[in-house]
Amino acid sequence: MDTAAQLLTGPRAGDLLEAALAVDHVALGSWRVHQVHARPGAEVSVGYEVTVRGRAGGLRTAGGRDEYLVATTADLPPDVVERHGILRMVDGDQTVHVWRHPVDPLLPGLATACDAATLTDRWRSIDAHAPLVLGLDLVAYRPLRRAVLRARTTAGDVYLKVVRPDRVAELRLRHDLFLVAEAAPQGYSLTAPLAAPRVLASLGEGILVLGARPEETMASAVASTPRHEQALTVDPHELLRALDALPPDAVLLERRPAWAERSAHYARSAVGRLPHVAARIEALERGVRRIVETRDPGPVVATHGDFYEANVLLVGGAGCRRVAAVLDVDTLGPGHRVDDLACMAGHLAVLETLAPQVYPGVQGLVDRCLAAFGESTDPVGLRARTAGVVLSLLPGAPRDALAEVWLAVAEELLAGAEDRLRVLSPTAPRALTPPADSRRDGAADRLPLG
Repeated sequence: MDTAAQLLTGPRAGDLLEAALAVDHVALGSWRVHQVHARPGAEVSVGYEVTVRGRAGGLRTAGGRDEYLVATTADLPPDVVERHGILRMVDGDQTVHVWRHPVDPLLPGLATACDAATLTDRWRSIDAHAPLVLGLDLVAYRPLRRAVLRARTTAGDVYLKVVRPDRVAELRLRHDLFLVAEAAPQGYSLTAPLAAPRVLASLGEGILVLGARPEETMASAVASTPRHEQALTVDPHELLRALDALPPDAVLLERRPAWAERSAHYARSAVGRLPHVAARIEALERGVRRIVETRDPGPVVATHGDFYEANVLLVGGAGCRRVAAVLDVDTLGPGHRVDDLACMAGHLAVLETLAPQVYPGVQGLVDRCLAAFGESTDPVGLRARTAGVVLSLLPGAPRDALAEVWLAVAEELLAGAEDRLRVLSPTAPRALTPPADSRRDGAADRLPLG
């Protein structure tokens, strides 16, 4: 029996998509996996870019048209499946649900958020002075969990955050904490409070309207910097300052486990995706877990929870950039500073392999971050947790070959942690990862694949 990841990303996925479209008398043309979303210990969901042939609006189309389909192994309530016209298929002991975007069984507001006219009507039913929505762009979509859209309106751009309706209150609370911190007297503090997008309206069905921010993302800043200067895009100590400026009351919220603390779940998903390197993945996970469980992560503080280059907004020019705001504060809450730092370092570590022409010099920034972050937290735990972050990315890699490159990046990071551990503790156990000179210097493994 195929694992869930193999079933939904392998050749048999085409049969599932074809069966789902046949219900609507539509034929499948070409298809490709767009994104893989694996939740540890839960479902695997896959988004597909497809070309279909058949009927649209009751009329037969002459050529193909592009659509987006989603398949998931999530256990969905029968009434939800029936209400949204979702196809349920059983393959042995594996149940798969398939639907066509913008339907989403757990995000009832997504269809409204994807239609400009419907969205305008909804917004104006709440606020008669709401602007006219002129167009929409889907920025991010995680099936069953959340979506982000950019809305072009007569009053300028805004963003839509679509979440499960029962998550709206806690999301608003997190955004409000930034407003409270911003309004609080600063006294003699030298750390200016961070900003987050303001909530402009709540439209029901899990739709929040967020104000746009004028700053550029850290990812964009790195991309626009010449190769030989990318290492200097932002001072890592400024990233540390920004984390110090998170709303302090975030420690009162519910704590969520960090990426490295769920390494066993991510490893199982990665093995399902890359069974031929299962031994390497399992060795990596054992090494990460051993260090995570035995090294002090530091005190519990306010953490962002998804602190990486796409969620950090910068102001200023080269050499003097400052963090002004953060995005996607859904995961704001109590945690350990080392995990926010590992999240940043881990995502930066795979950037070059994702877009080598855009981020050719980012490795220098990774090295600077690891050095600076290691001054304020345990450098051994930092590298091991960074390896755990990269491990968590493997199941969602766009291509199997790229996932293997990321595995090598994670192995190199863990090797760095183990090297430092042996220096600090000469009697420490031997490395759990197999020695490989090419992994130690990382040069070959960081080469992107076409």
